[in-house]
Amino acid sequence: MSDLSAVLDLEAITTYRAARIRAIHDVLQPGASGATPPPSYDALDYALAHHLLEGAETAARDASASALHWHRTGPSRDWSALTTPTALGPRIILAPPPDRMIRSLRSETPYYVLGPNTPRADAALEDLAATAFAHTATAGLGTLTGSHAPVVVLTGRRRPDQILRNFTITSLPGTVFTDHTGDPVALGREIVHEAAHNWLNDAFTALKITIPDDAMFHSPWRATNRPAFGFLHACFAFPLTAIYAARALPNASGNTRTVLTDHLRQQREHLTRTGRDFDRALRLIDNEDLRARLNAVYRAAPLTRLR
Repeated sequence: MSDLSAVLDLEAITTYRAARIRAIHDVLQPGASGATPPPSYDALDYALAHHLLEGAETAARDASASALHWHRTGPSRDWSALTTPTALGPRIILAPPPDRMIRSLRSETPYYVLGPNTPRADAALEDLAATAFAHTATAGLGTLTGSHAPVVVLTGRRRPDQILRNFTITSLPGTVFTDHTGDPVALGREIVHEAAHNWLNDAFTALKITIPDDAMFHSPWRATNRPAFGFLHACFAFPLTAIYAARALPNASGNTRTVLTDHLRQQREHLTRTGRDFDRALRLIDNEDLRARLNAVYRAAPLTRLR
C-alpha cells in the first residue's frame, strides 16, 4: 500500500457510517419515512448526526422541549445556511465564544455541539479554514480531511510561538476542535492531525477492534508511558502531519516555512525513537488489513534528516 489515498479509504468505515447514520436518524425520528438516508451519503451527514444525537440527549436531560424538538428534526433540515464551500465540498466552520463551550464528563476539554442558535464563523475564519482544506488536498490528504473533518470548531487564536490546543471526542466523530494562528497552512496540519484520530477511532469501531490496555509504550510526544491505544494513535497521526508538512514545505516561505521545518525535525526525532515499540504495539491489533494500513502510514513518514 504505497498510495495514501487508498490506504485511508477503508470500506469497513463507509459501511459502518451508513449504518450509524440510519440508527441515529431512527432514534431521532422513529418511524419517519424520510429518516433513513440513501446508500450514498456525505461525511457531513455523519458528523451532523452525532451533533444532533448529542444535543438531543442534553436537551432531554435538561427538559428543554424546544431544543429537543430542534435536534430531533435535524435529519430533514437544510443545512446550507451553515455550510462553507471548500475544495473538498461543503464544510461547517464554527468559532463559538468560550462561554458557549460545554463542560462535561465526556471530554477533558470544553467542547461545542450545534444547536438552535449556532452562528457560522465570520467570513475571514471561513476563508481561513477553506484555504486550509485546499492545502490538505494539494498535499494528497484530501481523502482523510474530506471524510473525517467535515465540521471544524475554531477554539481561539494563538501566536505562532504558542502551543496549539486541538482535540477530538469520540461522541462527535467527524468534528475537529482546534486553535489557529491565522496561517492556513498551519491550520491544515492541525486538521490533518485530528482527522487522523477520527479515522482511527472509526476504523477500530467499524472493525470491532479492542486493544489491551495493560501493555505500556513510551511516547516521546508526551515524555511518558502510554497504553497501546494512545500510543498507536500518536504513531498514526504524527506521521500524517509530517507527510503533510513535507509536501507543503516546498511552496512555503517566511514563518510558515519555519513552522513546517521545525515540525518535521521534531517528528523525525520522535518517530525514530518509536520503531521497536510501534512494531510491538501493532501486533496487538487483531486485523491484518488494519495493521498493514497503519504500518504503511508509519513507514511513509519523511525521516530524512533536514539541513
